[in-house]
Amino acid sequence: MDWLTTLLGLDIEELAWHQMMFRAILIFLLAMIFIRVSGMRSFGTRAPFDVVLSITIGGILSRCITGHYPFFACLGAAFTLAICHRLIAFLCSKFGFVRRAVEGQSVLLYDKDGLKSKSIVKYSIQLEDLNRALRQQGLKDWSDVLTISYEVDGKISVVKK
Repeated sequence: MDWLTTLLGLDIEELAWHQMMFRAILIFLLAMIFIRVSGMRSFGTRAPFDVVLSITIGGILSRCITGHYPFFACLGAAFTLAICHRLIAFLCSKFGFVRRAVEGQSVLLYDKDGLKSKSIVKYSIQLEDLNRALRQQGLKDWSDVLTISYEVDGKISVVKK
């Protein structure tokens, strides 16, 4: 195990270039494992819940590469976050109240009664954003729209009549 300690630079304060390169390769491989452990949705969707995991694990793993923090402690923290994400995602799939607390709910922006001005102002939605969503659905006119919603991932969805 002394060779591994030397290769990872676990017993020194300043890492050599080759130790940093080896750490980068190792962290890349371990990050792939963490993605598999946390579940496909952690990097497949862009709900705030998933973005937070991506940023946090990236920040922790970068510290493993640079050597400014204990190597195995950082790996343990990243793995713990991956497991927590998986657990919370499971709870979200089983319990609606957990999902709403973690991910939020979509917000109605338009229905048969017209635009929902309070929601549009609250979420800083511009009329051009709504028009763009209509165009993306191939709609030329508001008369073809049943509802428009602001989804938890930040996208605007249109339901046609």
